[in-house]
Amino acid sequence: MLGRTHVTLGLMLSLLVVPILGSSLTIGKFNLPAIIVSIIGALLPDLDMGTSFLGAKFGFIKAKHIKKIWIAILTLTSIVAIIFLKDTPVFYGIAFIIFLGFVFADKFARKGYYTIRNFVQSIVGISIILFSYYYQHYVLVFVGIILILLLFSKHRGLSHSIVFLIGSTFAVRKISLFYGDVDYSIIFAVSMGSHLLGDMLTKSGIGLWVPFNSKRIKFPYTIKTGGKVEKLIFIAALFAIFNILKGL
Repeated sequence: MLGRTHVTLGLMLSLLVVPILGSSLTIGKFNLPAIIVSIIGALLPDLDMGTSFLGAKFGFIKAKHIKKIWIAILTLTSIVAIIFLKDTPVFYGIAFIIFLGFVFADKFARKGYYTIRNFVQSIVGISIILFSYYYQHYVLVFVGIILILLLFSKHRGLSHSIVFLIGSTFAVRKISLFYGDVDYSIIFAVSMGSHLLGDMLTKSGIGLWVPFNSKRIKFPYTIKTGGKVEKLIFIAALFAIFNILKGL
């Protein structure tokens, strides 16, 4: 499913949960922190995909920009080779290498993007861990571990598993209670759970039981990502959100 659908489903289910469990969760109302937690829960599983809404935040330079820079370098190299190396024995070898550079420019740009993105994500994760120890905000170690762990996850693998859902919910509970007296973990779990259920509606399914079993799990009836049915689900969830908010 698309990010916008995950967010609307997560918010809708979270809004339904708060009135039911609000007193036991010490949440008086669905406030801004709850909305932020719900959105993070809805989007976090797709951090294992570099082009997702959250994943792309670590890629400070996009693949299309890398391609433009690469082509500019190849063009400049071609001009230099023609001017200075045209009559040398190595000219045709260099020309062939430059030709291959143009042919595989797209692949090079994609590889470059993911390499840079993964490097930035790993640095951010390590920095958060070091920060948490230095300033004694130990619960933030969970955030750093999650960022690093997802670098090794295949798309819809570990990040879409029950193990990850339980582990990240535990982390949110610890962080919530460390910085305040409101536990947002249930909202997070509901929102992330809606993401997993939503992706189980798609043909690719999810690795629900990773790391114990890598088999992809999906519902008997599946829909196309971004297709007409998903658009209807998005509109219905959006409509439900507005109606729930009106009743609060």
